[in-house]
Amino acid sequence: MAQVETESCRISHHVHGIEFRQIVRDAEIAYAISPIVRKHHLTAEETERFLLELRIPRAANVAGITHRLVCSKSLNWSIDCSQKASSELADQS
Repeated sequence: MAQVETESCRISHHVHGIEFRQIVRDAEIAYAISPIVRKHHLTAEETERFLLELRIPRAANVAGITHRLVCSKSLNWSIDCSQKASSELADQS
């Protein structure tokens, strides 16, 4: 029974390692593309679409991280992001 638990722990640790490396990779890509996203005022949806066209894995996650990076870098951009999010929510209602 202890051997089964050890194997389960090893598999769990391996899976967590894979997930961690994916998150780090997503963050590295997001950081690399954030100047371009900022310069062209791309939304998270536009960024995701471009990343999908480039066949970047986990494009939605990368786009979300990038959007948060860009929004947090500039106060004016943050205000624009908040206003845009508010108008998108109003449009959905």
